[in-house]
Amino acid sequence: MTSTLKTGLSSERVRGPPGFYISHLACPVCHELPWKPVACQSCETPFCSTCIHQWLANNPFKCPNRCRPYTERKCPPFIVKLLSQLQIACFYQSAGCNQIISYEGLDKHEIACGFQSQQCSGCQLQILKKDFDNHMSNCPSMQVTCQDCKLIYKRGDTAITHTENICLREQLRQLRDECKENKRAMQEFTDKSNKILAFMIVTTPITFHDLPISADQQRSIPNMYRRLEWVNMCYVNELFFKIRHTTSGYTTSFMAGGSRNIAFFEQKASVSVARPNEKFTFFSVAACAAWNDNLQLTITGHRNSIEINTHTEILLFGKPKPILLFWENLDKITLESSGGTAHPMSGGGNWTHVLVAQLTIGPFIDENTLSWNIT
Repeated sequence: MTSTLKTGLSSERVRGPPGFYISHLACPVCHELPWKPVACQSCETPFCSTCIHQWLANNPFKCPNRCRPYTERKCPPFIVKLLSQLQIACFYQSAGCNQIISYEGLDKHEIACGFQSQQCSGCQLQILKKDFDNHMSNCPSMQVTCQDCKLIYKRGDTAITHTENICLREQLRQLRDECKENKRAMQEFTDKSNKILAFMIVTTPITFHDLPISADQQRSIPNMYRRLEWVNMCYVNELFFKIRHTTSGYTTSFMAGGSRNIAFFEQKASVSVARPNEKFTFFSVAACAAWNDNLQLTITGHRNSIEINTHTEILLFGKPKPILLFWENLDKITLESSGGTAHPMSGGGNWTHVLVAQLTIGPFIDENTLSWNIT
């Protein structure tokens, strides 16, 4: 049961004042007391706001009293004053509410009235709003969840489906499952660690130290360097940046005791096998941004022209960040840079150069022979 206060108010609910004549106030559309009234500007007849809007949907621009065109105005003040004197019985009187409310306070009361009904999601019965919380706390048809064993059951079935023994057995079962999962995860971690260690024994990081020193210019990394094809990847020597770009991230990106050469690219570069049927494992890369803060680096692994793996990392200015991936059976890696903002100490440069201090690519495997070809 829901309040009908969208349209007119039944005169049978009026409880005062005594001797008040209300028939002349009726809405011409629903013939009840007007609710939230508006009026026609021409004839000043009051209508329920809902009634007149429904009427106009079927009779555009036409007043029920035949005024043309219908122009809406506020309800005349004397009618508003008459309506405000009315005392109205609550719509939920039949459910037990004995409140008599002023016309102006009726809407607010009926929205909050404790005697309106709500449906229980457990037993599907209609329950008075004032009793609803208590009912929901005790309804035997409501589903509840045990905080200890997480079983879901109906409250009324507790003695059958959720005894103390059942709860303890379920907790024990979950602990066993969790233990099995932890053992499986530990074994998977151990196997992967052993595999990485086995590969690392036969893998030498690429640090570009064995490329010709170039103190006066940048150079492209030659194809077949380390048996790989390099696209849009260049390298330079530390001396070049100390002379040319003293405020860039290049000058701080060289690792202590490491190579004095460093590779770099802008926007996009790739590294791929040079021989058909060969595959490699991509272990890691150490990279940083040359000019920007929060530069985004997206690394994608390919196999037979299909994207197999993707990883995105945010790079720091001038501080190489190790990125461990361990992607197996690939024939190409692409690196793409984007975004970021100019570092305050970069001298105003705002470019997406990525510095690559080190690449670790595992043994080459020939798919035809399944043999390792160590670089």
